[in-house]
Amino acid sequence: MKNKRLFIAVEIPSAARKAVYQLGSRVLKNFDDARSVKAANIHITLKFLGSIFTDNIDLISDAINGAAASFNNFLFEIDGRIDAFPNKKRARIVFSSIGEGKLEFKLLYLSLEESLERACRQFGVRAGPNDFIAHITIARLRHPGDITYAIKKAGTIPPIRIDCRRIALFESILDPSGVRYTKLREFSLK
Repeated sequence: MKNKRLFIAVEIPSAARKAVYQLGSRVLKNFDDARSVKAANIHITLKFLGSIFTDNIDLISDAINGAAASFNNFLFEIDGRIDAFPNKKRARIVFSSIGEGKLEFKLLYLSLEESLERACRQFGVRAGPNDFIAHITIARLRHPGDITYAIKKAGTIPPIRIDCRRIALFESILDPSGVRYTKLREFSLK
């Protein structure tokens, strides 16, 4: 049996990806150990599933579809600001934050968790943490760094409003040239 590294995400329109990428580039230009996410790969991850047997993709897809079909589409806003996990003083993951729509993302995440847990527990898909925070990862730092000044100097971008009407199942393919994402399936929200 073949495995695939899978995750569930919301795609971001091209113009928004470009704006977020450019803002991230301004923030990270003096951080040599930053591994930036390519503009084409920018998205909002709802759930990383990990390595899944290809035979189980249909079952996972059914569970995702069940959650998506029962969830109303919604508006969200990329608020134009940069933040970091665990915090700006010891940043490891640099991200663009979500303003309006945070609650909807949290509820969608919890709906997916419940549906996947019920349908897929026999092959290792387990519920994640309940402290889900919707965000757009733009870079990872190899060593914790203080990005406070860089954020202030880079400024912001105008908020971008997006209508979330679907979610997608992606495969993450690790290549020597970097990670590639391939959309396997798409699921419409109600």
